[in-house]
Amino acid sequence: MKFKLEHPYINRLKDIASIFRKNHYELFLVGGTIRDALLGELSTDIDLATNATPDQIEELFDNTIATGKKYGTITVVDSDNKNTTYMQITTYRADGKYADIRHPDSVTFKSSLKEDIKRRDFTINALAYDPLTEELIDYENGYQDLEKKWIRVVGDPCKRFKEDSLRLFRCCRLIAKLEFKCEQKTWDSLCQLAKTIALPSKERITEELIKLLESKKPSLGLNALIKSGLGERTLPGLNQISQRDIECINKLEIDLRLAYLLKELDIEICLSNLRLSKQQERWINDLIRCDGDRKKACFQKKDLSLSGNEIKEMGFKGKQIGMIQQHCYDYVIDNFSNNTKTKLIKFINTLKKQKSLFK
Repeated sequence: MKFKLEHPYINRLKDIASIFRKNHYELFLVGGTIRDALLGELSTDIDLATNATPDQIEELFDNTIATGKKYGTITVVDSDNKNTTYMQITTYRADGKYADIRHPDSVTFKSSLKEDIKRRDFTINALAYDPLTEELIDYENGYQDLEKKWIRVVGDPCKRFKEDSLRLFRCCRLIAKLEFKCEQKTWDSLCQLAKTIALPSKERITEELIKLLESKKPSLGLNALIKSGLGERTLPGLNQISQRDIECINKLEIDLRLAYLLKELDIEICLSNLRLSKQQERWINDLIRCDGDRKKACFQKKDLSLSGNEIKEMGFKGKQIGMIQQHCYDYVIDNFSNNTKTKLIKFINTLKKQKSLFK
């Protein structure tokens, strides 16, 4: 099957593919970019596969990065006068055992695209595309699964999930992103393993959860986490949230969704199971404290109409200034119209009468 791939870097891809072809090597675009293009969505990801070895790739280009040479991946740095593009190119390979449930213990470089495709996670991600001939290569019936709106694992689902347990979370995320259903054998294997399989790192789980919540229909992915039992291991209490609240998440702006979800749970336990930055944790806690009001959550003491120096000029000093600022902050959060110098000075004068505050 032929189709014209819409991609912002398609001309650069063709140029690079021509270099491989002139040197008697193959080069194919693989993965989610093709899936998204067939669904009418634009993707800027570039994931390329070749029969050239990492050393041979490095010989073809002047500017490369040995991103994951051990696993066959070289990044080609492609620059013109305006832009720099980083293209990850991986040698066809077969993976050995996954002792750490993430990386194969060993890889064997292969000579055929068909063998390389067998190691990929889902059939809809196992499509390949020749930028020069505009030919779609589909060894695993991924195009058919796209038409059926199915998520199906390449090969034996139990084996593939055990290789990398993040694939369980990714499956739930794709359900939310694409609004697809899980093929029955894949779903049965996911549910079978969800409650006992060793989980991936907190960082990787967090990344997938955030992507899930940024999807078109996060409720579909959350329900998949709940029904499989996977969600309860990461976010205890998730299965107790009402379906109405789960559905509400679809309508929220993206930056409010995680806070809305966590406010129904034991936030300390959930945050300890995830790996968020201090800034993200602070934002979530502020949103929950402010009942999801972004304006209130963004408001800080430095936004008060009365500065610390002005409070000092009123006769306060040391720790008293910080205490006054906190009281003023709480006063303004209750009603933003209070954030004027006149009202804050009047409020502080009432605080002065409460001598117990300044002992």
